[in-house]
Amino acid sequence: MNNFKLLILSLFILIITVSCSSDDDDASQELYSSEDLTILHNNSSKAWKLEAYYIDYNSKQKSEQNDCLVDDIYTFKQDGIIEVATGLENCYYGDNEIAEAEYSFYEDEGRLYITIIRGEVTEDLVKSTSFTLQLIELTENRMVFASGDKDNYKISLIFITE
Repeated sequence: MNNFKLLILSLFILIITVSCSSDDDDASQELYSSEDLTILHNNSSKAWKLEAYYIDYNSKQKSEQNDCLVDDIYTFKQDGIIEVATGLENCYYGDNEIAEAEYSFYEDEGRLYITIIRGEVTEDLVKSTSFTLQLIELTENRMVFASGDKDNYKISLIFITE
């Protein structure tokens, strides 16, 4: 009888061990260190041009706002601040457009996020859009921020160096 209980207990432990997830998604995502951040800001500041704004990265479906955003320049600084120089084409009507951005690095997790706010200020109304995306790719000349899970990224921004 003890052998039977031991067998059942062993099977139970085996089933629990095999069925538990080891966060495969986290293991497949790139993790970053503080040294990687030098690619972002070049130890001072570094300008990046927005190459594309996708609402579905996997199908390469661009956002309706792609054209008004791709002429913007984003200057990443060491302190998490991003200066946004908007281009000639506004996303909103008129010249009352605002654009702000910042990045946050969580060294313990190895994750970096960008938050972007775009809006329009009129006499009595403020309209804005904001989103936060995770860095999923970083090289000397290209970086990609996206939302969603690996193989199913949705909103995505692709930056290239000037």
